[in-house]
Amino acid sequence: MDTWTSIKNGREAFGAYLTDLTPDDWNKQSLCAAWTVKETAAHMLVIPTMSKGKVFGAFLSSGFNLEKMNAKLVRKLTAEMSAAQIAATTTSSAASHGMPPGLKLPGILNELAIHAADITEAVGKPFDLPVTDYVACLDHLKNVQPVFGTKKRIEGLQLKATDADWSTGSGPVVTGSSKQLLLAITGRRSALDNLTGDGVETLRSR
Repeated sequence: MDTWTSIKNGREAFGAYLTDLTPDDWNKQSLCAAWTVKETAAHMLVIPTMSKGKVFGAFLSSGFNLEKMNAKLVRKLTAEMSAAQIAATTTSSAASHGMPPGLKLPGILNELAIHAADITEAVGKPFDLPVTDYVACLDHLKNVQPVFGTKKRIEGLQLKATDADWSTGSGPVVTGSSKQLLLAITGRRSALDNLTGDGVETLRSR
C-alpha cells in the first residue's frame, strides 16, 4: 500500500472516530500542549483543505514564524467550524493530496499519526492506525531534527518496537509499542510511562 492510500484510510478512520466524541471530549486538553482536542483536530485540516497559497500567505503574515502561523490558522478554523463540521471535513477531505510549502509526503503521514494520537490518548478512547504507519513515521523521524527535535532526542539510545521488527540506534535500550515510541520521541512526555528499558530516564531528561 502506498503512502497516500495509508493517509486516506487513516483520515477516514479518524473522521469516523471524531464523530463519536462527546462535547466534553472535544474540550479536553490534547497531548499537544497548546491545544484542546477540537483545536488539534482543526489544525489537522490545514494540510488537506488549504491551498499552498493560503498557507504561505498565513506564514508570511505571521512573520515566517511557524508557531504563530499555526495558532492563527487554528483560531480561524475553530471559529468557523463546529465540532461536527470538523469531523465531517476530516472524512470528506481524506483523499486530498494537498501539500503545504516545505512539507514532504512523509511529513503528512507524521502529522496524521502524531496528532491523531495526541487526541485519542487524551480522550482515552482507543484508536490505532496500522502498525506499519507508525513504523514509517519512526523510520523518517529518527533522522529529523527540525520541528520535532527527534534526532537529538534519541541520540545515543537504542529504540526497539515491541509490536514490529523495528529498531534504531545503539546504547541504553528503550522499548515499547511503535505508537508509544513515536509519541515519546516527538516530546509527548506521557508516553514515557508506557516505555521500558535502561534508556527511558535518559529520554525523560531530554
